[in-house]
Amino acid sequence: MNDKTVKDAFMEVVVNQLETGDPPETKTTLARLTAAGHSNNEAMQLIAAVARNEMQAMLAAGRPFDNARYAGLLAKLPQLD
Repeated sequence: MNDKTVKDAFMEVVVNQLETGDPPETKTTLARLTAAGHSNNEAMQLIAAVARNEMQAMLAAGRPFDNARYAGLLAKLPQLD
């Protein structure tokens, strides 16, 4: 799978989170980032990077999705850890 395919997949994750409202922090983060001057696309890419980070951590540790960790990483945006 090439990097563009992976980026597209994580952008789809963000779209799904926004559509379902789960987790609610995704929508809040998008609003905060766009209010701070980021374009909608830039904000969604930042959120997708956090989703990718959490997915990689899940796979590496063999653990389930950690909502609290994900929300904490979203709260730090636009800074990426």
